[in-house]
Amino acid sequence: MIVALFLTSLVLGVPAPSAPSAPDPVQAAGAAGVPAALARDVASRAGARGVAPERALAPVVAAARAGLPGEVVAAKILEGLAKGAPPERVLEVAAELGGRLSRAAALVAQARASGLPLRGDRTAALADLAGALGAGVPPDAVLQLVDAARGASGGSCEAVVAAARTLGELARRGVPVRETLPLGAALAQRAPASAGEVAALYDAYRAEGGRDAAAFLVEAERRVQAGAALQGMVDTFGESPDHLVRARSRAADAAAGGLDKASEHVRSAREGVGPGSPPGLERVPPGRGPKKPK
Repeated sequence: MIVALFLTSLVLGVPAPSAPSAPDPVQAAGAAGVPAALARDVASRAGARGVAPERALAPVVAAARAGLPGEVVAAKILEGLAKGAPPERVLEVAAELGGRLSRAAALVAQARASGLPLRGDRTAALADLAGALGAGVPPDAVLQLVDAARGASGGSCEAVVAAARTLGELARRGVPVRETLPLGAALAQRAPASAGEVAALYDAYRAEGGRDAAAFLVEAERRVQAGAALQGMVDTFGESPDHLVRARSRAADAAAGGLDKASEHVRSAREGVGPGSPPGLERVPPGRGPKKPK
């Protein structure tokens, strides 16, 4: 048929119909919701490394069409290309990231369906949770964090994600997720905290010679549950055998305060003055004032 049309066009002088051109990959990415400037950047960087733009943009477009943050996948591709990684490996990593983003989206959807609000940016939450999954935090562990957050008045998706990131950072340091879950559950019940805080403290603990990961986790969990600060839990002066500073509980503080007051009253009764006596009257015998000048 095409040959016949071509011959007819030669006879009649009519141009033969051209075959439909392939869609521009950058425009296709834009139609899927990928920012045009970002799509052009990926296509340009990939082309410079010998990768066809449509191949480089494929995982980005796939993520965007699935309702996932395609810009996160694009950033990973640009990072890999900038570092000089083999293009094939870069595309593999991008595809894997797309899969983790999909699982993260499903977990966040479950958390929201259970009643936990998502107050912040969805893209950031999915990217952070995908990072935790990539660090070795399994989905069932994330669901355990969701259950813990549901039992707290201030539970949120952000708190779950921050707790999962903490577990991921510790997993990267060789601490198994099953051992860090109690700490993660305590964190998930509080306002979102910096995921790097616990990891940085663990690094400091190791640098000071601490080797008991279980003791570190127990102290961190106890502080989080008590609402105490994590800072200061690492003994940098070598005063404790396990390089940890135990924070006193509120009950212990109250008891200590009561003992201090009792001691003050005993001393006051013995010396004949009440608490807060003016200077110079501490040693005056009971019932007698200072001598009057003659």
